[in-house]
Amino acid sequence: MSINVERAERAERHPVSLRGFALSETRDCDIRVSDISYAGCQFSCGDPFDAGEIVELRILKRGAIEAEIRWSADGRTGARFMA
Repeated sequence: MSINVERAERAERHPVSLRGFALSETRDCDIRVSDISYAGCQFSCGDPFDAGEIVELRILKRGAIEAEIRWSADGRTGARFMA
C-alpha cells in the first residue's frame, strides 16, 4: 500500500529591509519587513498580532496588500498575502 502525499513547497524568500505599516480595524503599527516571497512576508513590530488577524500591509514607495497573520512571536510576525 502506498500513500501519495503532496507537500506544498514553500515560496522562495528574499531578504529585504523595507519600512511600512500594518493596519487593521484596531491598530496601526510601524513595521520593518525582513524577508518577502510571492506568498507572504516576515516583519517586526512592537505589537504582537493574533494568528488569523487580517491586516493591510502598506510598504513605503511600494504599495499595499491585504494579508492574514499566520504567527507572531518575539517581536516578529509572519503573514500570508491574500491577493
